Amino acid sequence: MAVVIPSYIWLTLIASVLHAFSFTYTKQFLAHSDNRMKLAFYSQYAVGIIAFCLVPFVDLDQLWSNIGLVLLMCTFVLVGQTLYLNALKHGDASFVVPMLGCKMFAVAGLSVLLLSETYSPVVYLGAAGAFVSLFFLNDGKLHGSPKALAFVLLTCVVFSFADIAVVQLLNRGMGGLDLAVFVFIVPTALLMPLSPIIFKNDWNITKGLGKTLFIYAAVQLAGIILLMFAFKQAQQVTVINIVQSSRGLIAIGVVYLMARFGFSHIERLSKQQLINRSFGGFLMFASLAVAVMGLQ
Repeated sequence: MAVVIPSYIWLTLIASVLHAFSFTYTKQFLAHSDNRMKLAFYSQYAVGIIAFCLVPFVDLDQLWSNIGLVLLMCTFVLVGQTLYLNALKHGDASFVVPMLGCKMFAVAGLSVLLLSETYSPVVYLGAAGAFVSLFFLNDGKLHGSPKALAFVLLTCVVFSFADIAVVQLLNRGMGGLDLAVFVFIVPTALLMPLSPIIFKNDWNITKGLGKTLFIYAAVQLAGIILLMFAFKQAQQVTVINIVQSSRGLIAIGVVYLMARFGFSHIERLSKQQLINRSFGGFLMFASLAVAVMGLQ
């Protein structure tokens, strides 16, 4: 019997490709500024400016009726983005991006505690296999910078709370496109006018940073919209995060290509690193296949 893969799995995989690029591309921000908080906020502003174009297509009543939870979700996203950029400052993208897959364990634990989600043992087996593969998908030595690891693990925890808020909002009837737009336009509208005060003499952006922010924003928003539709269809957090862990494997190809095309702040992978990551990639996709079959 042929296995029919749900559409939300495909949506999540496409979103993972886009986010593998956008998360790796944020390394370019550090070529323009060392102020990670500014970069975190401005990267959200950039997506928010593009998202404003989609306001006519969303239900603003959903925003006002859920404004407290939306603000909480936006806070988690901003804090998580700041922690993530700190992780990139201390570690290579090929280590940090794959380690974001650890978020699925934090999400699974929070989902069981807060959302009463339950999963078959096969799904957890797939998650465990994906977790093991992360160590082969990092820097090729099976360890990385302690500071990078600390920051990326904190990032996973904070983004997990954001994911829980996402599911709560979707369960309240908010649409996937509505949520994707609100998560960016709200902090942009509230905080962007305050940037000269928040960042004082360091609030302006250069032409190079502006171009980098625009490229990041366009790709990131497209991925977020697809991901929100996936969340809406699946109605579960953990399964989406399991599939999202493929972002770690995809990021290796992205890092390799970006290094070949001369992007700054991107490491070049050695032969041994490629071997380790090839093994990790095989384990990752095998684990994903097991997890998907457990959902049928």
